[in-house]
Parts: sequence; C-alpha cells; structure tokens
Amino acid sequence: MTSLIRLALLCLAAGLSLSCAATTFQNRSVPDTTAPPAEDMCRVYAARSAQMMGRVRTVEIIVDKQTVGELGEAGYLCWDLPAGRTVVQAMFRGSVLDGKPVETVFGFDGEGGETYYYELHVDFSSRKAVATPLDDVAGKALMADRKPPELR
Repeated sequence: MTSLIRLALLCLAAGLSLSCAATTFQNRSVPDTTAPPAEDMCRVYAARSAQMMGRVRTVEIIVDKQTVGELGEAGYLCWDLPAGRTVVQAMFRGSVLDGKPVETVFGFDGEGGETYYYELHVDFSSRKAVATPLDDVAGKALMADRKPPELR
C-alpha cells in the first residue's frame, strides 16, 4: 500500500511541475513591437505576476469571444486592437484537481497609437482573478522578464 501512495505522490508532483512549465502561445499574429501601433489601433501586453497563488493554472485570454492565446508562467501575450472600448476576459484554468476556472473580465478603452500593459494574478484573500493596469515603466520591466509567445 505504501508503494501505491508513493507512486500517486510522484505522479502528482510530476503533473504539477509539468503544468508550471506550460508554454505561452498566441493564436493571433504578434505585432511588430519595434514600431508603435497604427493610429487607429492600440497595443496590449498581458503577463502573469510572479506570485505563487494560481501558479499551476494556465491563463486563457479572450477578446470578442476569440482566444488570443494562453499564458504560461514565464511568457507574455501581445496583440493590437482597434481603438475604443473592448471587453477582455482572463480565465485562470485549474488543474484536474480543483477544476474550477477563476475569471476576471475588464473593460478596455484604448486610444489609438497607445500601448497598454496588464499584470494578471489571483488575489490571495478573495481567490479572485485580478487584471492590474501598469504604467509604461512597470509594464516594460515585467515584459522584459518574460518570453514572447509562440505562434499557433
């Protein structure tokens, strides 16, 4: 019986470490980040915080009912949107152990030619997903610590 428990714990540990190593991928093409967005478009960057809470979850970003991509632990997503109001949804999808997604939805109202940065995390006390807007300095620093997404 003891060996069965050890095997189960080993499988659990392997599963958790694999889920932490999830890659970041994006369904939309990544814009040329060396040039600013077009005057009628705005650029959005999203990355996860470095916190432990929610770490084993993947984060799916959905805009206009279409998946932009999924954030792994060490990546970021970057996409252009038409200027104006848009709803962005971030779904922290859990492992098979807890299974319940944690979601945040936020209204985005972007100005043409501008770039916006968001840090995503799960609030420890409320266990709710939070999207925090960052200024240019903090946003660029967070993205510098992350890898660009793989295109799918």
